[in-house]
Amino acid sequence: MNNKRNLLIMIITLSLVLILGSSYAYLMYTKESNNSYVINVGTLEVTFVDSKTQFLNLTNMYPMTDEEGKSLEQELVFQVKNTGNLVANYNVYIEELSTEPEFKTVIKYIVNKDNKGYSEPKILNEDKYIENNGKLKVGETSEYHVKVWLDETADNTYMNKEFKAKVVVEGNQVLEKSFIDKLDDTNSITDEDGTIYLSGDNETINFNYVWYSGKLWRITAINPDGSMKLVTQDEITAINWGADTTYENSWIYQWLNEDFKDTLYNYEEIIVQNTSWNVTEDKNSTPARPPIDDSTATKITGDVGLLNVYEYYQSYKNVNYSNGYLNIGYIWWLITPYSGTNVRYVQSNGSLFAAVSSSYAYGVRPSINLKSNIEIVSGGDGSETNPYRISGDKEPGNSGELINTRLNGEYVKVDNRVYRIVGIENRTTKLTSIDYIRDDSGAVLTKNFGSNVSWATSVATDSDDKYWSYYLNNIWLTSELENYITTGTYYLGQVGSSSSYKNSICSESNTTDPTSSCTRTTSTWQGLVGLSRVGEMFSAMLGKGYDDTSTYIWLMTPYSVSDVRNVYNYGYSSSDTPSSRTYGVRPSISLNSNVIITGGDGMSPESAYTIGLS
Repeated sequence: MNNKRNLLIMIITLSLVLILGSSYAYLMYTKESNNSYVINVGTLEVTFVDSKTQFLNLTNMYPMTDEEGKSLEQELVFQVKNTGNLVANYNVYIEELSTEPEFKTVIKYIVNKDNKGYSEPKILNEDKYIENNGKLKVGETSEYHVKVWLDETADNTYMNKEFKAKVVVEGNQVLEKSFIDKLDDTNSITDEDGTIYLSGDNETINFNYVWYSGKLWRITAINPDGSMKLVTQDEITAINWGADTTYENSWIYQWLNEDFKDTLYNYEEIIVQNTSWNVTEDKNSTPARPPIDDSTATKITGDVGLLNVYEYYQSYKNVNYSNGYLNIGYIWWLITPYSGTNVRYVQSNGSLFAAVSSSYAYGVRPSINLKSNIEIVSGGDGSETNPYRISGDKEPGNSGELINTRLNGEYVKVDNRVYRIVGIENRTTKLTSIDYIRDDSGAVLTKNFGSNVSWATSVATDSDDKYWSYYLNNIWLTSELENYITTGTYYLGQVGSSSSYKNSICSESNTTDPTSSCTRTTSTWQGLVGLSRVGEMFSAMLGKGYDDTSTYIWLMTPYSVSDVRNVYNYGYSSSDTPSSRTYGVRPSISLNSNVIITGGDGMSPESAYTIGLS
């Protein structure tokens, strides 16, 4: 040790230089005050707490032990603040400028962030990061204290030499800059609480599509904390609201936070949990901004919710409601009560109405909030055909991968028909077609459900192609399709106007148990081709909304002893007599456990997975 102390003076100099991420502008300006030195760059601001610590100059430096290094008084002190309106992701690291010799293997340092205590000593050659993958909310600041010394292992190689380095602060935005740049007064509204709402039609709002967990979403707002509110592009199901208008007691709440949430990949890391959903009553024709104060507002927490009436109103405030980008041509629930008996919803033309809470089964478009640290990581320009993808989501399937490892909502092509995955159970993958059965001219085929409400009985006894139950399993079913499918279990529990969607699959009436763990009903059919049940994923209308060529579709769920559930072409569920009404269908099948992916990425009908057998 004495020999090392006899080395000539070694000067260690640390100077702060900003290297900026690609999404930020270059250095804008610096300013000095009596006690600080500030560098502003894009939406990050770096401040030296005291101007004398702008540079760390350590003279008379000699090789020393870790204990000696940690006891040094002089340190570099600086703050990094997010001055933008989105969460900032950033790194801070030490970059050596010395070349002959390199000091990386003999420079040690420790970091104290936000006065939480110093880290263990780091060797620059092994870990250069003062901060790695840091996150700053809007307006948030972190302070760093850094001590640097020459390790006791340094030999005469470093005698009479100078170590020079810079501290690099680099940042990247949560969203691609192209998305932020597209927000202006013509397509967004900044509310008084700082929320940025997207507002306009599909021509002006054509850059907010996100693909996550097998589903296409649209960004509707950027929240003040940097998180983003999303809503699904499609109706995912159509179910009764519940026994009363309270959201927390509704079947809607159960479906969203049990059945639907379970289909979201890695949701613990991606979506904001225990979100506060504002369910304050509103019966105004022009919706009022709901109160935020907890003493006057009605709020419910949950991981998944619905848009409220004010959020939907903001989406078309810049245009007419019929042209708003969230108008998909179907009827769907909002989260806002209208009164003690009615709940707000969106009509098929995009306007706002009230609905009786328990007796109607309208469409459900789930809403989530992406965490503020979620990034756009690959591909996409935010358009409908080329949506953004996000960090933490599951990558598209690879050739040779089993289809039963994939996600609910992804597209699969079987025998030249495109389906969506609606469930995976016991290694079999259930699919539902995205389109009607059509004739050779492309017209929608319509038939009776069966001779009675039981699909199981109809398949066995109705030897007539006017019934869907017989037609699908005896005429439509091809030998090519049979190569890939297996016998599936289809649940036939009855769901009436005052019944929970869970009754279709669970044995106990209006159970509170999740459908994933409830005791299953014994009313089932085992067979090859069936239909969707009430409450199942993608059991509602899909696509661009009502038009003259669309028709009702049958579901497989009995409504009563005489009627069967269906879905109207406006997107809500009702019922009709199975032997007297003729409607279309979107068939459901179950794939064998050995079906593998041979191509495609599963993100759209055009790029649906193609399949083979392992």
